[in-house]
Amino acid sequence: MFFVEIKFDDKIIHTDKYNSLAEISKKLGMSYQQVADINCGRFNPKFINKNFIYQPKIHIQRIKNELIID
Repeated sequence: MFFVEIKFDDKIIHTDKYNSLAEISKKLGMSYQQVADINCGRFNPKFINKNFIYQPKIHIQRIKNELIID
């Protein structure tokens, strides 16, 4: 399971739990590779474009199964 938090201008605009990276990519409209790169902390210059006026901060954290409380 994965926890996703998206901040924009230091305000949280999205938080949710997902079962897989594929589910995250589908929900956020990103490629699986982009989500996988964010998850493992790889910085990829393709994510940032100087022409973008707005750039959200996306944090993906894996939740260990033993920490999940239903």
